[in-house]
Amino acid sequence: MSRRTAPRSVSPLIARQKRAADRLRRQVMEEDGSLDHPYFRKLQRRVARFREQVSRSEMDRDLTTAGLIYIGDFHATPAAQAEAADLLRRLSLSDRPLALGVEFVYARQQRLLDRRQSGELDDATFLRRIHYREEWGYPWAGFRAVLDAARDLNVPVHALDAPPRGGYGGVAVRDEHAARRIAGLVAQDPARRWLIQFGESHLAKTHLPSLVRRRLKRHGIDTPSRVVLQNAETLYWQLVGAGLPTDRPVRIDDEAWCLFNTGPLEKYEAYRQVLDRWRGDTHHDDEIDLTPAVHHLIEVLCGWLEIRPDRKRLHHRAGWSEDLVDAFPEVYSGPEAEQLLQPIMEERGRRPAEIDEARLILDRRGALYDARSNTIFLRAYLPGAAAGVGAKFLRTALTGRLFISPDDFADDAAQRMYAHAYSEGLAQLGARLVDPASGVAGLDMVRAVRPAAGAWVGLQEAPAGEMLDYWIDLHRRFERSTATIPPRDLVVQLRQSRPLRRVLARAIGQRLGRALFAAVQDGSLGRAELRRLFARPLPPRSAARTVVRLLRRQG
Repeated sequence: MSRRTAPRSVSPLIARQKRAADRLRRQVMEEDGSLDHPYFRKLQRRVARFREQVSRSEMDRDLTTAGLIYIGDFHATPAAQAEAADLLRRLSLSDRPLALGVEFVYARQQRLLDRRQSGELDDATFLRRIHYREEWGYPWAGFRAVLDAARDLNVPVHALDAPPRGGYGGVAVRDEHAARRIAGLVAQDPARRWLIQFGESHLAKTHLPSLVRRRLKRHGIDTPSRVVLQNAETLYWQLVGAGLPTDRPVRIDDEAWCLFNTGPLEKYEAYRQVLDRWRGDTHHDDEIDLTPAVHHLIEVLCGWLEIRPDRKRLHHRAGWSEDLVDAFPEVYSGPEAEQLLQPIMEERGRRPAEIDEARLILDRRGALYDARSNTIFLRAYLPGAAAGVGAKFLRTALTGRLFISPDDFADDAAQRMYAHAYSEGLAQLGARLVDPASGVAGLDMVRAVRPAAGAWVGLQEAPAGEMLDYWIDLHRRFERSTATIPPRDLVVQLRQSRPLRRVLARAIGQRLGRALFAAVQDGSLGRAELRRLFARPLPPRSAARTVVRLLRRQG
C-alpha cells in the first residue's frame, strides 16, 4: 500500500500540463457561472489532499461496512456513470439488500421511473414524459447504463431531485429536499444498503451527506456512510506529480474516497460540448464540433516549443507562406469523420487501398492526421490521441510539408519507414506532453502492434506474429550495436512489405516517443532541442541514422 502524497513541488512538465488543463477548466466553468461560487469551493476543501492510495478491493471492503454510499457524478462524462453502474454491480454481490437513489429524475416522476424500470415505458417515451432534454440535458447513454444495471440486478431505483435546477440559487433547496427523501427512505427500511448517485458538488462535507445524517439522527438512526468522488483534479495532479498510478483509488479521510477514470482535459472538454449543445439547442446524440478542443491542444504543444502560432511564419515547400495559426487543420469527429474521410482523401488523389488503411487507423487508434488535406479525423475526443495527431500536424507544418504526401520525400521505402517512425515518436511525445494519462489510457500502443499487423492493406502480406517478433528483435539488436546502417535482410524486407513498414514504424516510434518524453522529464531535453525535433527537416538519406541515434542517446 502506498502512503505517499504529493511532493511539495512538481516538475515543470507537470506544472505546464496542469496549467493547460486549468485554463480549459476556467474557460468552461466561467461560462456556466460556477467558477469560484462558494457552494462549489466547499468541495475543493474536501479534496485538498489524500491520505493513501490502495487497491479497489480494499476500498470495496470498506464500502461494505456502510449502509449509505454516495457516488459523485460529473454529469457530462459517461465514464462517471459507468463507474456508478459498476459499483452498483459490485455492491449487489453482498447479501444485504440494495437500493439506488438518483438525482437526474425528479421525485414527482417516481411513477414514470417505475414504469420505465418495469419495461412498461420504452426509453423514448420515458425521456419525453420526464422532459429529459429540457430538464436534465446531459448525454443519456451513461444514465441509461445506470438504470439498466439496476433493472438487470432487480435493484429498486428512487428519484431524489426537486426543482429548481436552473442557476445555483436553488442548490440548497434541492439538497434539503434530497436529504429529506433519502432519510425517509432509509428510515422505512434501515436494513437496506443505499447507493446514492448525485452531482459531485453536492457531496461536500457540509452539503448533502451532513443534511442526511442530521435527519437520520432525528429518526434515531446512525448508519455509517461513505462518499466516493471521481476525478478530483487536485488529487489527480498530486498523483501524477508523485509518479503514482491514476487507475487506483485514494482514501481522502475515514469516510471519503476518490476514483479516477477521466483526465481533466477530457472531463472539461466533455462539459464544454454539453454547454455548446445547450447553447445551440442541439440534441445530446448530435455531432459537436471538436475543432476548438483540438486547436487548444495544438496551442498547448506550441507552448512547449515556445512558438506563438499567430507570429510563427510558415514557408511551404509548395511556394507560399502564411502564419501558423492560419494553417491549423480542419477537424471532423464521430459519424462526420467516417462520412467525410473517403471524399476528402479522394479529392487529394488517394488510392482506395490508402483510404482503406486510413479507415483502419482511425478505427483502431481513434485519431488520424492526413497531411495531404491537412485534416484531423477523430472517432471521439480523447486528449492523448488528439494531441498525438496534433503533433503530427505541427511536424508537417513546421517543415513546410502541408498538402504534400510524406512519401514524396524519399524514394527508398526503407528510409520512408524511418521517417514514419520519427513522426510516430513525435506523436507519442506530444500526447504525453499534453495529457499525463496518455501512457496509461491508450496511447501506449506497443501491446497493440501485433493485433494490428494483419489488419493493414494487403492482409496476406502482413507478417505473422513470430516473423514480426523476429524483425522487431533484429532491429533492437541493431539499435544496441554500433552499426550505422540497418541489417541488409531488414532493409530488403522493408522495401518489399508496406505492412511491415507501417507496423515496425509504429513500434519504433513508440519507443522513441517514450525515450524523448523521459528526456523531457529528467531535463536532458530542453525547449530549444525540442523545437528542433519538430522543425528540423529529416533528409531521407539520414532518416535511419537520426532515429537510431536518438534511440541510442535516450536509451
